[in-house]
Amino acid sequence: MSLIDFSIHKDLIDIKEIRPRPAKHFLPDWYKKIPKYTWPGENIRGCMPFLDGISAGYILPLPQDIKIVFNKYNEKTKKEDVFIGYSSNHMHQRDPQEYCKELNINFGEAAVHGLQQLGGESSFPVKKNGGFNILKLLNPWKIKTPAGYSCLFISPILNENDYFHIISAIVDTDTYEDKINFPFLINKDKYETFEKKFNAGLPYVQVIPFKRDDWQHKISKEKVNKNFINKLVLKFINRYKQLAWSRKKWM
Repeated sequence: MSLIDFSIHKDLIDIKEIRPRPAKHFLPDWYKKIPKYTWPGENIRGCMPFLDGISAGYILPLPQDIKIVFNKYNEKTKKEDVFIGYSSNHMHQRDPQEYCKELNINFGEAAVHGLQQLGGESSFPVKKNGGFNILKLLNPWKIKTPAGYSCLFISPILNENDYFHIISAIVDTDTYEDKINFPFLINKDKYETFEKKFNAGLPYVQVIPFKRDDWQHKISKEKVNKNFINKLVLKFINRYKQLAWSRKKWM
């Protein structure tokens, strides 16, 4: 079994609510509320490909409480803006800014990607974000995978938090030796303006490790496996699980 290692500063290691865990422990509430089977037929609870998707890999919970203010007046910039307020319960007696830098968590102002870094005001991600700068959440965890393995970072699939989502990316975590931070976009299509607190522990990144390989593709005429199709049609409920599915283990 392959090993993915999440390491963190010693002062944060005992805070259980911010620890990465397998995604199967963060299944969305709307999904868990659906009865496993309904009659006639079945529902998404019986769809193994969907369950494999939402339970793939590991979840990074928010490492601290944050408050996102979107498209409201900012006293500092003297205009409508997007900005974040942070709180941290791990300051002890040290200088907060220096300590947060050491832990790689935000304090005060957020890390920012300017509009020009994403192609300017006319680019798709900037327009998606309401024309504002792209903010970035700092991540206190170093992530290490075995040689030849990378990680895909996405927002948790169909999770209830639809206020913001990270910009997806792949990092070669077998050779990268630093913490990975996550720029995010606001869901402006749904929320024109808001001011909302998000608590530490909220799932905000899904980490899916995979083995790198070289691929080529071809186009061909399909070959029909009549025996497989007949078995599938005979009784579809659970047939994919019985005929094609294999269990994925994320420990």
